[in-house]
Parts: sequence; structure tokens; C-alpha cells
Amino acid sequence: MDTKKIIELGGTVTFDDISHLNQLIDTSMIVDDLKEDLFQAVFPHDQLIDIGWYPEFCENGTFRVSLIKAYDWEHPAFSEKAKSWTELNKAISNALNKLEK
Repeated sequence: MDTKKIIELGGTVTFDDISHLNQLIDTSMIVDDLKEDLFQAVFPHDQLIDIGWYPEFCENGTFRVSLIKAYDWEHPAFSEKAKSWTELNKAISNALNKLEK
């Protein structure tokens, strides 16, 4: 995960349990570490990006990347699922592209 890009876009990482995970192995090998709260970063204009694994600790789960605006958790401005680390990085990039500047 590229936290450098998040910081370049004005983001502040407020929670990060994803960076310590081994992203070189399949998610099925670390399912015991995959939970709903993995990462969060806040951005200007009351925006945040949230990353979690749903359902948590489930081998059949997926990452979910959500862009939340004005703290409206019920209606994310953007949400994308990802099963692999590669897909996750694409989903994060897609979410960052949706940020208000």
C-alpha cells in the first residue's frame, strides 16, 4: 500500500493495521489478521478513506475500500471490493481519484 501517495494528496493516516501484514503472500494465509478495521486516512473537505476485510476473519471475505464524505457512513461516495493485494491497490487508487481537491 502506498501511504506516500495518500500523504501527497493531503491525507493523514489515523489508523494503520494493514502495513504490518505480509502483502507478498495470499490473503488466505493471514485470514486471522484480516478484520473490519485495517486502515483509515482523513483528507481535507471532511473526506476519509476506510479499508477493511468483510466479513472479518473469513477466508471467503474481501477487502472493501470506501470513500466517506461528510461522515456519511450510510452512503459512501465510493466503495470497491478487492480479493487480492493487487486488486486492493487498484481500488485504493480508484478511491484516491474520487477525492475532492
